[in-house]
Amino acid sequence: MPKTPLVNPREYYESFERPSLPFAAGIVIFEALAMSVILWVFLTRLFDQVDISPAAQSEAGGMIGGAIFGIAVGVIVGWLLLAVILHVFVWFADGEGGFGTTLAVVGEAELVTIALLPMTGFGLFAVLGDVPTDPAAAAGFIENATTTASPITLLTSFVGFVWQAVIQGIGLAVAHDIPVGKMLTLTFVVGFLGFLFSLV
Repeated sequence: MPKTPLVNPREYYESFERPSLPFAAGIVIFEALAMSVILWVFLTRLFDQVDISPAAQSEAGGMIGGAIFGIAVGVIVGWLLLAVILHVFVWFADGEGGFGTTLAVVGEAELVTIALLPMTGFGLFAVLGDVPTDPAAAAGFIENATTTASPITLLTSFVGFVWQAVIQGIGLAVAHDIPVGKMLTLTFVVGFLGFLFSLV
């Protein structure tokens, strides 16, 4: 029996003890911490490369702290919000399980994000070598880099959306006793909208 839903989600969710809300919550918390660490390292190295005054460096430190807190909260709120959206459709489809079951499936599907973190980090740190030392030029460079997806970032986001949609669709179908096709359609539509939103 698989220990995670990454490879064989149907077999995983047909296990009596799955989905597990404590396991899902642990995954989401770990994801929030891991993404915060990656962002902290990235921003610290970024500001080390830019020629700014000590006062500006101190101000940048406060900005880094705010960004780290924001990403951690965003991961957790995003998990809850996606679960609410999907559970509304589960409710209309007369699913058997409660909201906790949906929350668990969505949280366990976040293992995909953790599995893809090396690619995400690589895509992020790949731009560091091209950052100008001039503060104004660096700000323009970063703004452009964050609004224009690189090929590796685009690929990672697309793979993540498809992989998560499969896990969520199968997991919700098995856990709530709903036809798999119906749930996969839902998770792919919601996931695709999220993918498009990430490109804006």
